Amino acid sequence: MVENQSTFSQVRKIDNSRKFLPLLTTFLLVFLIYLFIWFFRGGSFRLYTSIFFTLYYVTHQIWLSVLLIGVLQNVLFMPLRLIGNVLDQPLKDFEDELDKTEEKQQLVVFSKKVKEGNSAIVFFIFNFFVNAIAFFSAGRIFLVDFYNKPLDRVKFLYDWVPYPEYPLKGTIFKFPFFKITETTALPWNTIITFIGSAVLFLIGLRLIWRLVRFIFKRNQKILYARIRYNRLLATIGGFGGVLTIGIIFLLRHIPIAFQGLLLKVDLTRQNTPMNFVTAVGTFLTTIHAGYKNNSNDAKVAKLAGIDPKIVSRVFHEKMRTSLKNALVLGGGAFFITNQIPSAFELSVATFEVMYMIYPYTLGRLVTLGSKNVKKNETTNIAVN
Repeated sequence: MVENQSTFSQVRKIDNSRKFLPLLTTFLLVFLIYLFIWFFRGGSFRLYTSIFFTLYYVTHQIWLSVLLIGVLQNVLFMPLRLIGNVLDQPLKDFEDELDKTEEKQQLVVFSKKVKEGNSAIVFFIFNFFVNAIAFFSAGRIFLVDFYNKPLDRVKFLYDWVPYPEYPLKGTIFKFPFFKITETTALPWNTIITFIGSAVLFLIGLRLIWRLVRFIFKRNQKILYARIRYNRLLATIGGFGGVLTIGIIFLLRHIPIAFQGLLLKVDLTRQNTPMNFVTAVGTFLTTIHAGYKNNSNDAKVAKLAGIDPKIVSRVFHEKMRTSLKNALVLGGGAFFITNQIPSAFELSVATFEVMYMIYPYTLGRLVTLGSKNVKKNETTNIAVN
């Protein structure tokens, strides 16, 4: 036998004695083949266009239909999120297994799990492709110029969808905004004093804690407050340089007068203020996602008994990476959306807002449902 056989050769040799794939894996393969054929033939795009114009038939407003299709998708995908929460632990176990496996062998391990019909892995693949196609199709709708040119009914709409009357209504999206009309600047010596005082204050708190730590070693409330304080410092430290520059800029341009206005955006055309809003939203969403994931990883590492200093250092590095990603994605979003109608940006902004508020809205229902499912599973195992 050749010692250095390729990874793909190893994949082909996995469990060749099995004549038939497990039912779950067979279903996944058949479903993915059908899904790809349906997607490349324009099926997903036709479905989303039909849903969008059904909403338009009900609302008679393009801007409201754009918002509703984002909300509707999040609601319809709740069952997938529920299943994902239930299978969360098996997926984490598999990730840990991959981390302990050599890089060349990871594809072998992954293929073996799929071929064995591992429910968590099969669902992960299924969920990934369904979500990818759904979000791609939802965004693609607004890149088609159906605002000025009549829509091809046969190509884009199902027979049961009422054909929209032209000109389309509600293409102007209005939302409250403000304009800074006057600013003031603090002197540089005041800014330096302010930043220096803040740094000295933080250093002083650390020194005081080192001196009195032994007194409060058994006080759980103070220790908990100390942990929260350290977590705040770790978060700030992840992008301290950018934060300092931002503070200096703000102190040199302190707003002192505002003017309220109602920003009107023509969704059929490109709009620079809307581009900026989308870019900022993308930046904040990426930072939020990075902080959430990095915080969870830090918690797991601490529970595993890893040195807190190492955990903090890794957290800082990951937050810096998240910041870089946020800057790149935010800048990319601004330049890309400069070339396309604002309806696309409104749909992106809707998905970003839904993502940010999900843990506090629909996410609570999904978490509650997954806990009940896991509780029932545990009860059934105990009874049996």
